[in-house]
Amino acid sequence: MLTVIMSMISFMFIFSFFIYEFNKISLNSVVKILLATLLSIPSLKLNSVLFIFEIHFVIITIIYECLFKKIIKSDNTKYKKLYMYIPIPLILSIWLMCFGSYNMNHILKTEYNIDTYKTLSKDYKIAMIADLHYPTSMNKEGLNQLVNRIASEKPDFVMLCGDIVDENTSPQERIETFETIGKLSKSSRVFYVYGNHDTGKYSLNNRVPSNKLESLIEKYGIHVLNDEQIILNDEISIIGRKDYSLRQRRDIKSFDTNTDTYNIVIDHQPKNLEECAHNNIDLHLSGHTHAGQIFPLYYVYELLNINELNYGLRNINQMSAINTSGVSGWGFPIRTEHHSEFVIINIR
Repeated sequence: MLTVIMSMISFMFIFSFFIYEFNKISLNSVVKILLATLLSIPSLKLNSVLFIFEIHFVIITIIYECLFKKIIKSDNTKYKKLYMYIPIPLILSIWLMCFGSYNMNHILKTEYNIDTYKTLSKDYKIAMIADLHYPTSMNKEGLNQLVNRIASEKPDFVMLCGDIVDENTSPQERIETFETIGKLSKSSRVFYVYGNHDTGKYSLNNRVPSNKLESLIEKYGIHVLNDEQIILNDEISIIGRKDYSLRQRRDIKSFDTNTDTYNIVIDHQPKNLEECAHNNIDLHLSGHTHAGQIFPLYYVYELLNINELNYGLRNINQMSAINTSGVSGWGFPIRTEHHSEFVIINIR
């Protein structure tokens, strides 16, 4: 349902743009409407590259026209309009698509070193991924390569911070996803929390009950933490929270967060960070934001303070909060904002 609503809003936005542009030239009204409708059709499929190309083209054109009118007021001929208004935004949009494809498919390793005053029997290494949204930008071969890269890091724990699958993942692809990622459980403890997309709740015909999805995930050696806590080696406490979008989840105060253990929270969305910091949480791991994914959303998020942490590391009192840009993205295999990544965290 959400996808349908977003599609209609996008369609009207792009349709209005083309009608506005076509009004600048001499065309029959019926022809204008037909052309605008035809050019707006890609917006009805949000996960198409053509749609995201159009969005970039429209936004760049609007910005460019505003600048052009201010810079070149003296020469506003039709020739200048044709030469300046169309080719340059078109070239910029094509370049952004090429950059976005490269940025999405070249997954970087981002590493953080976290020092703790707590006494641990050893240094710990954590691998974290979020927002795979399989198979948006990755096939089984690509997922195998990612799993091998993570395994080569020899982490003690692997944290899967939600939206590993979504409403566009077929039942067979769900099996493929967790069977492949489950290989990590042979050498590491693997933990999973649900994101807002995992169960396909935004889909009309591809939803999966959370208990059925949990059975599938745990079949491959991945431990689902759904508002649950687990203590390992008597010194590491891992709390996996229900996704914030559900609204009904345990308060962080209800978990055992004493100062004797190193307390880690896995939460798909970067929420309640201050509250966690004031309740003895040492490390908070999250995803969800995609660091914007599409320019300029990251800067919009920052300007409007939409998320508590849009990307990277922030220290709040004694707590370190890390938000990942994600290993892929939602909807389309394009990322014109921050890079795709998996995260390695060294706790010392």
